[in-house]
Amino acid sequence: MRFQALAILVVMMGSLAVAQTHKPRKPTPTTAPEHVSGDPWPIEKLEVDGNKNYTAEQVVAASGLRVGEVAGKDEFEAARQRLLDSGAFDRAGYRFTPAEDGKGYNATLEVVEMAQMYPLRFEDLPATDAELRDWLKQKDPLFAPKIPATKPELDRYVKLVEDFLSTRNYQEPVSAKVVSDNPPDLNILIRPAKQRPAIVRVKFTDTGALPSGMLQTAIYGVAVGTPYTEAQLRLLLENTIRPLYEARGMIHVTFPKVETAPAKDVEGVDVTVEVQQGPVYKLERVNFVGSDITPKQLTKMANLKLDQTANFDEVKDAKEKIDQHLRHNGYLQERVEIKRAVNDGARTVDVTYLLTPGPLFTFHELKIVGLDIETEPAIRKMWGIGPGKPFSVDYPEHFLQRIKEMDLLENLKSTRQETNVNPKDYTVDVTLYFNK
Repeated sequence: MRFQALAILVVMMGSLAVAQTHKPRKPTPTTAPEHVSGDPWPIEKLEVDGNKNYTAEQVVAASGLRVGEVAGKDEFEAARQRLLDSGAFDRAGYRFTPAEDGKGYNATLEVVEMAQMYPLRFEDLPATDAELRDWLKQKDPLFAPKIPATKPELDRYVKLVEDFLSTRNYQEPVSAKVVSDNPPDLNILIRPAKQRPAIVRVKFTDTGALPSGMLQTAIYGVAVGTPYTEAQLRLLLENTIRPLYEARGMIHVTFPKVETAPAKDVEGVDVTVEVQQGPVYKLERVNFVGSDITPKQLTKMANLKLDQTANFDEVKDAKEKIDQHLRHNGYLQERVEIKRAVNDGARTVDVTYLLTPGPLFTFHELKIVGLDIETEPAIRKMWGIGPGKPFSVDYPEHFLQRIKEMDLLENLKSTRQETNVNPKDYTVDVTLYFNK
């Protein structure tokens, strides 16, 4: 009877035990038994709300709570604090209500994960990626594909990795930092704290139709003297060596093996790159999509030769010509992309230029600074673009150069121009400066 009386009393009061790090939830009526005051009772159900990167099981494990154990407000508050102390959550809270059978609590842990969370990778450590990840899973219940980029979390992972490496007699300190090997993507890199060795030489093997000296000359200025990472070196290979092969139709060139060895004469590393040039492809078709310019005009502008070795230097040059043509005609936000369609059986490649001209920008106003009231009108009269006409990006510099060549202004020391693009109404204002 006493239990029933107390339960009725609780129903009338409509109490609900809730605790959060921010605004508490508004109590809601419930047919709760007497233990809603926050006194310890068994947890019958434990759920998680707000998790994205972490599983519910991970959050529960990090909280220290367990289904079946006795908990009250003090225990839930301690669990909330453990979640915050983990460094993985920006906010944490909880709520608990009486279970349906009146013999325990139904509880929910509420979390907001840190916003800056990135994938973790390892480099130059005496352990495999799998070994390090297995160790972190054992030691950290919140280990996940992405980890927070906060200093406490990075320091904690450094300590865990150092603890593992010490079992292999590796005593060098390690560091963790946010890096970008493939912009704009970010990741967290754990590696030895000491500086990476610099590249001393880059050698090439199996270079095929291209002499190795040509490749070494191309890579020398961008690679030698820079800290070595394989990812960075491969990026340099893609940007400097691949175009040399693609200019000769070898569009499937690869660099299957990159090896390093300590340099013998100076501190640093020698790098050896294996090349597989692949077959030569011919250019079969050139297509243009997305512009009012006729295909005949674009074909003449591109000036690409069909049924000959596909020279992707020329393909890129054609793109630049189309870019310049569009900008010259007022399309200042134009974009041209190159798409390839490769026929490996016939060893041919089709190239398609995808043109997005964007809005047409027109000339609005000309301002002239530095000329007297007699000279300015004459110079203004020579300006060749009227208001409302398509604006050419290279016209202001061309105009100033013509003024210099005509030698119209005595004692003219220098000129410059400023172009103010108005994206709201697609107009352009120009200011010409004359220094006499």
